[in-house]
Parts: sequence; structure tokens; C-alpha cells
Amino acid sequence: MATMNPLERKARNSFIKGLVIAGLIGLIGIIVLIVILMRMRGEEQARLDAQKDVYVLNTTVQSGTVLTQQMFTTVGADANVAPSDALTASAFNSLLYDEEGNEHEIVAKIDINANTILTTNMVTTSDNINTDDVRIEQYNMITLPADIETGDTVDVRLRMPDGTNYIVVSKKKVTVLDQGGIPSLNTISLELSESEILMMSNAIVEAYIMEGSILYLTEYVEPGMQSGAITTYVPNGEVQNLINNDPNVVAEAKQELINRFNNNAYRTNRDNVNNELNSIEPDDRADSVASGTTEEASNAQDARQSYLDSMQ
Repeated sequence: MATMNPLERKARNSFIKGLVIAGLIGLIGIIVLIVILMRMRGEEQARLDAQKDVYVLNTTVQSGTVLTQQMFTTVGADANVAPSDALTASAFNSLLYDEEGNEHEIVAKIDINANTILTTNMVTTSDNINTDDVRIEQYNMITLPADIETGDTVDVRLRMPDGTNYIVVSKKKVTVLDQGGIPSLNTISLELSESEILMMSNAIVEAYIMEGSILYLTEYVEPGMQSGAITTYVPNGEVQNLINNDPNVVAEAKQELINRFNNNAYRTNRDNVNNELNSIEPDDRADSVASGTTEEASNAQDARQSYLDSMQ
């Protein structure tokens, strides 16, 4: 066996060492690549997990258009970017069918451009479309719950000095006036029909007259599942006649209210209010209304000034 000279041995050892080093470098590179790929895969999976399927309109629609599922494209959107109230398939179906399984038409509340992510605030059901007589009314004489927030669903109630309690308007979403990012202490707005505006006006005046009475809000626990309460407050005869003859009151609502006011049980409610009012002297009534109205106007002026200051 030939003896390897020192130069050959050195060259062979260097070659082997180079192979080992190259193998180690390659192995490290493979490990690093695997780690990078696993990390990228994890990040991609996390991104996919963070996505939610939202509805995007594939055509431009106008306010009042009945929407069908054929008008939508389902798109995966990053949950951190997509609106929190983005319309999903489950949300759409919950609007489309009520708890009894009855189907409703879904209607656009506003003009919506194509490729817009739909939100629940952009649509409503056909039976919730505002009639022509609906207006936004602001009030500052109603006692508010300590935790009331914009978007809460409420009833407006009148509690009488004798403890009786009547619902004036039912199941309304409330907006708390925002003054420089700070919610107002006493000013809210409600969307009311013409007949509801007249009912509220009557209830406010009578609450001013009857010392110990109070107009206040009660909140719904599960507004999406709870039906609206039936109103039990009956306005005085003058307001009933005004509702009956007001051309701005929608005909269907007018007839419903007339039928309600003529119901014996509801007439009893009105008699109870009248008995309380009749116990108060006419001069005292006028003074109470004047005092309440003055305070109301002052509150409105203060709220307006605070709002203008916040804009500056």
C-alpha cells in the first residue's frame, strides 16, 4: 500500500473539512429556510383566521332599492380593517328572516356605490322603512339612565304622581348629543313620526303641570329579540283631534291611534291623567308649563353653545 505523502494528506483533509463545513452550512440554511417557511405559514394562517367574510356590492344601488344576494360578492376582509358592523351572510339572513321564519325584503337606506363593504347601518327591512313624516326631535327634559349610550333602544315613559306609569313612545334608538367628545348630560334625539311628536309634546306639557310626575327612558335588554312595547299613554282630546286632522300623520297610523283612543281600557288611562290635572288650579298649571318651558329653552341654548364650542 502506497504511503500518502504529507501534501496529499493535507489536501485530502482540507477537502474533507470543506465538505463538512459546506454540509453544515447547507444544513443550517435548510433549517433557517424551514423556520422562515413555518413562520410565514403561521402568519398566513393567522391572517386567514383573522379574516371574516363580508358582503361587497357588485353594483351601484339607490336608496330604497330591494337588495338580493345576487347583488353581493363575498370577500374575505381583515377583521382589523373591516367595519365592526360589516354585513355578513349570517347577519343578512338574520335580517331576511325573523324568529318565526317570515321573510322580509332587505332595503338600502342610502345610495351605495359598487365595491362598497355593506354595513348593517346601510340596510333595513322593508317593514322598518321610515315613513315621510319621520323627523329627528331633540329633548332635554327627559330623565336619562346613568349608562345610556347612543344606539341604545328605549321606551319613553310617563310616571304619574299616583304611581301609575304609561308608555308614550315605544322602542326607539336614542342618540346622545356629543359635545366635543363628551356625551351630553341631558340632551338626546329620537326619530319620531308626526303622531309620536304630538304625543311627546302633550306628555311633556302634562309632566310640567303635574308636580311629582317624570318623563324618563327605560332600556331594552335584548332589543334585537324583544318586540316593542304597546304604547299606553293617551293624549288629551285636543291632541287627539289634531292627530285625526293632521295631514302629516300617515293614514295607517292615524286609524290605528283612533281605534286605540276609542278603546275603553285606553280611555281609562286618559281619565286617570285628567283627574290628576283637574286637581291643579289653572294658574298653577300655567306657571308650571311656563317654568318648564323656560328651563327647556335654557337647556337647549346651553347645549347648542357647548356644541359650537366643541367645533372650535
